[in-house]
Amino acid sequence: MFSPIKAGTIKRNKNQPSQLDMRYEMRFMDESHLRDIMGLQEIIIQSLADKEIFRTHSPDYFQDHFQIENSTVGIFTEDGLVAYSVLYFPGEREDNFGSDINLPHDELTKVVHLATVAVHPAYRGNSLQSMMHGIHLEVVKRMGYEHVCCMVSPKNRPSLQNILSHGLIIKALKVKFDWRLRYIMHKNLVCPNIIGPEEIRIKSSDIEGQISLLKRGFLGFRLVELPDGFEVSYGRTLPSSA
Repeated sequence: MFSPIKAGTIKRNKNQPSQLDMRYEMRFMDESHLRDIMGLQEIIIQSLADKEIFRTHSPDYFQDHFQIENSTVGIFTEDGLVAYSVLYFPGEREDNFGSDINLPHDELTKVVHLATVAVHPAYRGNSLQSMMHGIHLEVVKRMGYEHVCCMVSPKNRPSLQNILSHGLIIKALKVKFDWRLRYIMHKNLVCPNIIGPEEIRIKSSDIEGQISLLKRGFLGFRLVELPDGFEVSYGRTLPSSA
């Protein structure tokens, strides 16, 4: 029933002296994995110094998502579940991120969210989030959806980098659920945005500056590492893709 989508080797405690090669399998999940998900969610929230960057969810949240086939994917090692990713299909509900980026009303039913991602602290650095998003983007395309959206904390550089690498770009920066500041990111699967040559780099900590750029029609498309943090590169779409 749970045939592997993908398998291979990853490292436990990557970049540490105690690292170990571990065999993994990626599988789609259902309600039988709920206890595994809740356990991993607790491990992650307890490991974070800044708990604001990770939003926890109730068992009912995951049960609702299990009702849609292939909406939840997980990565397993001999340690059990070490990562999961969840798709959300908002339809015309108020929490559709398409509304945050001013998509036309008739496009909202074509939106899917990369909703929730979690990776065990011992397995970070293996690009597991990117691997799972790659699978989910294939699922979304097969289902005929045209827009993929997600939200990411401005403080969460690794997650932001992963999302950008899949072609999603920053289209808004605002307070969302639970009073948390989040980037709203988007990819048009039918007609992707093409960024022109103009580029403005701004420190990720300059929230007001980024909001001002977004209001002026700029979009965030790349990260630039700095000794004391990182900058976000903003540009405008070319006229042919506007």
